[in-house]
Amino acid sequence: MLSSLPRGAWGEDAARATAAVEFESAHRAFESADYESAQKHYTRAYQLLPHPSTLYNLALTHERLLDYEAAAQAFEQFLAMPPSDEPESARLQQTHKRLAERSLKRLRDLPARISASAVPDPALVSVHPLLSSGQPAPPIAQGSTPGIFTVPAGRYRLRYSRDGYFPDEIDFDAHIGQALLFSRQLKARPRPLRIEATPPAKLFLDDRFLGQTPFVGAIELGSHRLRIERPFHLTQLRPLELQPGSTRLHYHLTLEPSGRIDMIIGGALAGAGLGLMVLRLFQGEIENIENMPLREIYKPLIAAALPAVVGATVAGLAGWEMPVSEAQLLIGSGAWGSMLGFGIGLGSQPQWLLPHVLAVGGGLVGGTVGMAVWRLAKPRSGAVAVWNSAALWSAHLGALSWAYVITHKPEATFLGRPPDGRTGEGGWAMLGSTVLGMSLGIGLAHIPQLARLSRRQVAYVDLGALVGGACFGLTGLGIGYGVSGDWIDATRVAIPATMAGIGVGLLGAALLVRRFVPTVSLPSDSGPLIELKSPSVSFGPTGPTGLTLTTTLLDGQF
Repeated sequence: MLSSLPRGAWGEDAARATAAVEFESAHRAFESADYESAQKHYTRAYQLLPHPSTLYNLALTHERLLDYEAAAQAFEQFLAMPPSDEPESARLQQTHKRLAERSLKRLRDLPARISASAVPDPALVSVHPLLSSGQPAPPIAQGSTPGIFTVPAGRYRLRYSRDGYFPDEIDFDAHIGQALLFSRQLKARPRPLRIEATPPAKLFLDDRFLGQTPFVGAIELGSHRLRIERPFHLTQLRPLELQPGSTRLHYHLTLEPSGRIDMIIGGALAGAGLGLMVLRLFQGEIENIENMPLREIYKPLIAAALPAVVGATVAGLAGWEMPVSEAQLLIGSGAWGSMLGFGIGLGSQPQWLLPHVLAVGGGLVGGTVGMAVWRLAKPRSGAVAVWNSAALWSAHLGALSWAYVITHKPEATFLGRPPDGRTGEGGWAMLGSTVLGMSLGIGLAHIPQLARLSRRQVAYVDLGALVGGACFGLTGLGIGYGVSGDWIDATRVAIPATMAGIGVGLLGAALLVRRFVPTVSLPSDSGPLIELKSPSVSFGPTGPTGLTLTTTLLDGQF
């Protein structure tokens, strides 16, 4: 309710007259709802002549303009003014005081509204009153963004918090009925994580060296690339996607041995064989390696040593990042190719250099075929080991058959005998047994139960065959010599006994390994890291949780 001035309240003074004009202009603007003009005119009128009615009307104008703080201050100032000396003005002032008290009480009870948001939403937010010392008091309002909070007028601190992000805060003054809008961009914390590798290895993040595993630290969020390196193991490259969070992530990776050691050994043997063949070519038919005098043994040793070093170096470089299964297949196919070439050459023309030439050629062809097979099929290490084992022991049986033939036909021997009069029964025996073993190995490698064997399990089976053959052979040799008193006759007993021992050793070791030696499967070199929920849990393709290294991981997904 506007206040009107009693007639004659302004007097005859020029300032009073101007104030009266401003007051009337403000009065008309207020009744026309032009509150901004009314505020200007009431302000000028009050500056010219501080009158209670003018101040009261100015307070009403501030309230209509939603400037509640200014309205409350104007009402308080009006209530503090002394009563007018004129009776009529005093009665009007008293009436306005009662109205002003009500309006002031209503304004003081009118809260401020705070709208809080964050990037990202939602975030926890709390409103703390600030004490006179500037320290925050316990919160009077809290919730999550986006949210609206109402608080009394005063000075406050707004605090933001979210898991995985740095906290943020802002101080502000809240006025009566004021609407405030706050939005904050929260900064993410680096994600704590632990990375382990079996065996321990060097860890690189985006080509930056982090240290030796196990690594414990915090890494910035986002997309990264991990590289895990260890000598004689395949280098592992893993994408790492880190999302916000405060819990520490725990990852474990099992490194796969590379085929470098296998390639070094295979390269050394291949180089030595090639060097001996070259020496054989230069020696000719008269003085060949097979019957060289003992005093000249240095010749084949030198001829084999130097190419062996070169072969081991080249093969080691080639096998730097070669999977074990590829190295096994390459070496095995090269070796059995050499055996096939040697068998064909010895069987068809034992008096000439053809066995040596075909052995080298067969090794090259076999290695090439093995590489092509691995590129196309990528067989598991266990399947390759089964194939190599079958060919190995079949070739041994062929060699033992050749040795048995020699006990009856000395001219079938290869070493220590001149080429003239040499026969090729040994070559055909080696050729037939190797072909049989390779064919048998292909069939065995396709049996699921055998293909799932690990390389270590197959090695134990091979060890069992070696021990069985040695034990049976030595026992047969001792019994044969004890009965006949002749080493040749004893050998004819020892060789079949050795063959039987190999068979018994293979069968017995296979049963024991299958029952007592657990499968140790190697991870794929293209799968993701595994996040461990507990440091005591291990993972593999057949692990207790069913997780494999091809599982998508990471709350940062690896």
